[in-house]
Amino acid sequence: MNEQDQDDRARHSRIKAPRAYSYGAPRRIEGLPAALPEPVRAYLDILPEGRIVGFPLAPLDRTGIPVWFVSLFLDDPFFVGAMPSGIGYGATDDEAIIGAVAEIAENLMPSLAVMPRKKERASYDDLVRVYGAGAVADPLTLCLPAGSPVGRATTLEWTPTVRARTGETVLMPLDIAATDYFELSEGYKPFTNLITNGLGAGPDVAFALGHGLLELLQRDGNGLLFRALDQGVMLDLSEGLGPETRGMLDQLDALGIRAVPKFATDQFGLTNLYVVGYDRNLADTPVPIALSACGEACDPDRERALRKALLEFQAARVRKAFGHGPLAFAEQVTPPGYVKAFIDKALPSLDLEESRALKAMLEWIVKPPEGIADTLRDTVYSERSTKRFSDLPTTEAPDGHARGRIARERLEDAGFDVLYVDCSPPGGRVGVVKAIVPGLEVETMSYHRIGERNTQKLIERDHPLIRFGEATDTLKPVRLTPEAIERFGGQPLFDTALADQIVGSHYPLYREPESHHAPFRLEQQGRAA
Repeated sequence: MNEQDQDDRARHSRIKAPRAYSYGAPRRIEGLPAALPEPVRAYLDILPEGRIVGFPLAPLDRTGIPVWFVSLFLDDPFFVGAMPSGIGYGATDDEAIIGAVAEIAENLMPSLAVMPRKKERASYDDLVRVYGAGAVADPLTLCLPAGSPVGRATTLEWTPTVRARTGETVLMPLDIAATDYFELSEGYKPFTNLITNGLGAGPDVAFALGHGLLELLQRDGNGLLFRALDQGVMLDLSEGLGPETRGMLDQLDALGIRAVPKFATDQFGLTNLYVVGYDRNLADTPVPIALSACGEACDPDRERALRKALLEFQAARVRKAFGHGPLAFAEQVTPPGYVKAFIDKALPSLDLEESRALKAMLEWIVKPPEGIADTLRDTVYSERSTKRFSDLPTTEAPDGHARGRIARERLEDAGFDVLYVDCSPPGGRVGVVKAIVPGLEVETMSYHRIGERNTQKLIERDHPLIRFGEATDTLKPVRLTPEAIERFGGQPLFDTALADQIVGSHYPLYREPESHHAPFRLEQQGRAA
């Protein structure tokens, strides 16, 4: 479920509350193998009633990497417009199916968990007087949009999170804790677009939290360094590469696909990198939008980071081609009638999607491959410097629990407070969380959310996005604690007009409409003409 306009809540508020679900009920499953991995069974058992439909997407591209799409057609009419789905990838079909079904759990379980919970409606100042400062998240540390009127005296809605280090309860604004507008009280207007960043799922809470933390670190680390702000730091892979990863790169090269691994950061002693690329012969691109594919990773183990980013890059080619390519192209791999059924089910929320994302994607999907490549040539495809892969930090982390433990320890050692919303269902077979780390930052270029961390990064680069002086309609104050303002020696201002200008035609790299929405609207426009 994508971010939607805030008035989406008004539509949902007129519908009866969701049913209480009995987990483990018999389920209608179409398209998945009969012998499913145990993790898939565990995830399916916790999902609400509805029809599961799955199918492989790999035939849409020549890389052959296993990629599966799985969707849940919910029975409960409360979730009008909700079309929970997931795309998974991996070295095997089992890995891909596990990832796809886990994504559905990540998307849906937070709403089921948070909706029935009691919400506090008060200001930060009010709550601190009752519970103490350590039990309430300070909104001025939560990466508010530049110029936001929200402060410590603003009345907000709050929900409990868990402090990972101690197990204590910390109240968090619902604006940050929620992932979908179903979770908000009637009439409540969040101070920023709800986002799903930090969601994680796994066999238990510790695994899920580690998954979510690595995603937060990935986005915090690369947010000002790629896409429209790509620094063009190429990875020199001449040394230190394992045979499996080298084989993957060689195979892509043999297929005529130039994979371009790039360095983002090694903060916290973690390797944060990403992979972009293009077909050497642009005519070989499955559909033009596939040229914008990107795979991201942040991991203690540099080899695993590169492997994950390479797999995700290949999966992103397929995902973008399937979700935003012509409907007839998608129908090459779907069951008969699936695309129409998907659109019909999702249509109420499609009508309310972020209009900027849809408009930008509509402009992209009519471009020929040369047009997409030209748009990305000086940014995403840029090559300005190199960094040796063998110089990147690496720590052995044999499994998800180890990776998550390392990520959490590095953050806590650096003074960050690791929190999470526990969205796990009863029974303990599956953990689902939304990780939240005040001080880590996301969505600066898309939603103008910025705090002390990204302000400092931009100042160190002497970037004109941050200035000091008089605020204007587009030069807006970065919302910070008084202590942070003192550290900067004055109030920093974020240039929102310049941010929008920099993002410009690259907006589809930041926000995408729901699958099939843009090509569906394009076909509607064609019929109307």
